[in-house]
Amino acid sequence: MLKELHISNYRLFDDLTIPELGQVNLIAGKNNTGKTALLEALRIWAARGGSTTINHLLKTRGEFTPSRHDSYDSLFPRNKLEEIGNLTLAINELRIKEKSRLNMESRFTVEWANSEQEDLNPNITPNFPQDKPIFVPFNNEHFPIQNLWEEIVLTPLEEEVISILKIVEPNLRRIDVNESNSKVLIEGDLRPVPLKSLGEGMSRMLWLAVALVSAKNSMLLIDEFEAGLHHSIQETLWEKVFHYAKEWNIQVFVTTHSMDAVRTFFYVADKLENQGHGKYFRLQRSRKGPIEVIAYDHDRLEKMLELKMEPR
Repeated sequence: MLKELHISNYRLFDDLTIPELGQVNLIAGKNNTGKTALLEALRIWAARGGSTTINHLLKTRGEFTPSRHDSYDSLFPRNKLEEIGNLTLAINELRIKEKSRLNMESRFTVEWANSEQEDLNPNITPNFPQDKPIFVPFNNEHFPIQNLWEEIVLTPLEEEVISILKIVEPNLRRIDVNESNSKVLIEGDLRPVPLKSLGEGMSRMLWLAVALVSAKNSMLLIDEFEAGLHHSIQETLWEKVFHYAKEWNIQVFVTTHSMDAVRTFFYVADKLENQGHGKYFRLQRSRKGPIEVIAYDHDRLEKMLELKMEPR
């Protein structure tokens, strides 16, 4: 489990350190304070700077051009691009830095713990990222549900997925996952119905359930926990997240814009069996401009919720 996180010169992070991570970590903040970028940094670190992962996340942001090495300029802070020859992007022991410059275009190399080195390669397809964590984007795009489901179906994990989906639909009996048209069988119905007919929340919950049971002994990254979910089911979902995180050795990182998500996180993290497992952080711009992180202990988070202060 990752104990701390240090990021420097990645996108809008000049220098950011989170010295004490938990098993379940919730990160809040306003728009453009780096919540998604923090999850990206974790993906890059876990993949040891692999080109498939970096190319993929650049493509999802519309920043990747095949065969163009200058696509990787987007990884660095915009205000420092003129220094790129002397600039090093760091995520814990991972380093990405300029290797050479040819025809005004930089080549970059990845270094892990000052030993392993590999060049970033823009000729590698971005469509099949070799991620180590399970990453759930807020808009449900680019999530490999079919590949993950093939490892779940007809195993005990299938029942775990159904158990999580019952948070939304208690009468669910069975599910058939298909990337284009998943179907579910409801108690009392003779025929299955499209999953989408049960609403956006059910579709989102399927992605979260599949991701959660697929992240055993790994890392789970969820961008915007509350997306598509009614506040009334969030507390029960947090209970599932804490349960599986402890049971299956999963380290979880979640971002949010929602006070409901923070409040329900606090309720669940405050339960006796979960105490010490949850951590809450807020990203914000400091008075001098750079992004900073504020860690909230139990008492400070409780006070914030009592005052109904916005997490963003």
